Amino acid sequence: MMLMVSLGLQLQAQTNLCDSLTASGTQSQFTIEINGVNTFIDYWVTTSSDSVVFQEDSMSIYQMIYNNGYDTLTTCITHANNTCCVTWIWDANMWLKMSMQPTSIEEYTTTEIVDNKMYDLYGRELLTAPIGQMYIQNRKKYIKLR
Repeated sequence: MMLMVSLGLQLQAQTNLCDSLTASGTQSQFTIEINGVNTFIDYWVTTSSDSVVFQEDSMSIYQMIYNNGYDTLTTCITHANNTCCVTWIWDANMWLKMSMQPTSIEEYTTTEIVDNKMYDLYGRELLTAPIGQMYIQNRKKYIKLR
């Protein structure tokens, strides 16, 4: 029983609260709130790129912003000594979340298939190479002259 409670607390602590932020409203007056997490945020601050502070709040699950024309704002939240930030962009219709900390970075690898199958330019498989016509084999284009 004690192990299950301990694991539950550990999983809750690993949640990035910025992933749960949503914004709704107009460009000049909107609300940022935390969804799906049953906790108050210790400290909220929303600023512009030139350091204008629009709103500061504490012990709340939402923040009301009154904006004077900026289209890019940053909201930082702090809870239990962990801080994360989200940059919001106004796209003429709604506020969009534009920057998040990456959750992981992995190298992208591809495997090239070399099966020697031939295809015409319409993607149909060929049994023999056509003479005088372009065909594709192993992702390269060829023309057989004789």
